[in-house]
Amino acid sequence: MRTVLPAMLVTVLCSCEKSTKLLTTEELVDSKIENVIPARYLDTLRKLGLHANRGINPPNIEGNYFIRPHLLDAGNVPGDEHGRRFADAQAIFSTQSNKDFAVNFTGSNFVSRYDTSLATVIAGQGNDFTVYGKVKAVNGEHYAIFGVVISGTRLGSDLRDLRIGIINIDDSHGGGQFIKEGQGRVGYDADDVTHKE
Repeated sequence: MRTVLPAMLVTVLCSCEKSTKLLTTEELVDSKIENVIPARYLDTLRKLGLHANRGINPPNIEGNYFIRPHLLDAGNVPGDEHGRRFADAQAIFSTQSNKDFAVNFTGSNFVSRYDTSLATVIAGQGNDFTVYGKVKAVNGEHYAIFGVVISGTRLGSDLRDLRIGIINIDDSHGGGQFIKEGQGRVGYDADDVTHKE
């Protein structure tokens, strides 16, 4: 028994070492994005026309921005029509760090009156960026978890070609108060340039 036990320990230790793999920076970002919004929901938003940037050098987008007029581009919710106007939205990005691809996101009228991200990742390259966020929407005793994806290009201190995707990623406590899990919408700032204020 004494000769078998060390051999077993060596085998276990060796197999553990072989399975350990260091992630590249790109793989780390992709893993963080997947933890915020699973790939199947991002695929749904892409099919609705949302371009989601990847990359490890996004521009700094810290600031307070207003999206107005905020219009619907596409959605998979019954009754959705292109051009439908939503309430003007506000996005506040702060404490951005490209070391760990984090940025704080708070805003209004993306999912509910007040939106605060539970987890957020920023990716991009050059002047192109995408913020991937997870938001808890509350209505009385009911709540749902939404993915919020905001893509655009930094233009000086402003943002250009802003596109906003929202999708319900967990409706298990929604009580019928929200769009259904897997349903999403892609909106945009009809002015094309979203000003920093």
